[in-house]
Amino acid sequence: MKLLLPREHGAWGILLIPFLTAAAIAGPLTLPVWLALATVLLVFLARYPLVLLLVPGAWVRAGRPARDRVRRFAWLYSLLAAGGGGLLIFVWELYLLVPLALAAALSFGLHLWLARRGAERGWAAELLGAAGLTLTALVGWVAATGGIDQTGFLVWLLNCVFFCAAVVYVKSRIRARRAAHRPEAGHESACSVGFHLLVVLFVGALVFLRDISPLIVIPFVVAAGRAGWGARRADHAFALRRLGWSEVALSLFFAGFLLLGFRL
Repeated sequence: MKLLLPREHGAWGILLIPFLTAAAIAGPLTLPVWLALATVLLVFLARYPLVLLLVPGAWVRAGRPARDRVRRFAWLYSLLAAGGGGLLIFVWELYLLVPLALAAALSFGLHLWLARRGAERGWAAELLGAAGLTLTALVGWVAATGGIDQTGFLVWLLNCVFFCAAVVYVKSRIRARRAAHRPEAGHESACSVGFHLLVVLFVGALVFLRDISPLIVIPFVVAAGRAGWGARRADHAFALRRLGWSEVALSLFFAGFLLLGFRL
């Protein structure tokens, strides 16, 4: 049987990089960490068929797949995810995963509400979705250490800010291209650049106040430079595939410097 997989390709990086960077910084990749990773993936997979079942517009855009098939995968992914989560909570006593699961459920509920109102591609939905996916950093930290400390929270916060900025850049580039040769294009690009500059200042303040490695600022500065370059080319055509691959490269660049910053 062919698997039912999410079509949001960019979401995979936002899901996995926070988890993997947090787990790698926290300590060795133990069995609970691998089980938590599998559970996170299953929860993400379950999200797609649930959206298809609960949001009519999403089902239509997906090509109206057979509802029985969608229901089967929703149950399969959900039950496997519940089994993995149950083992982590009751066997390894990782009780902090419970509030994280509730936070993820709340984020998903808000996403469904916005999607049913036709606002799933709006700024609120996109940023909420990115922030919700980066909660995997806290899951990875809890799985590796059994708790959450200031360092774990900081690793999540840096991931959250970075990927929210990435969403702003991608969405602004697309919206600016659609508004090419109109004043809206410049407005979209200017907002993206301004947002990235604020992010750089925020991360710089974190580095100063928390006495962490300045290496961590580098990928945020590079991202701001990319936003500035994109603003200069706001009315130029571009390939979405190329934009996607550039985001993958920058995300890996960020992950590398985040690991260096906390390991050195």
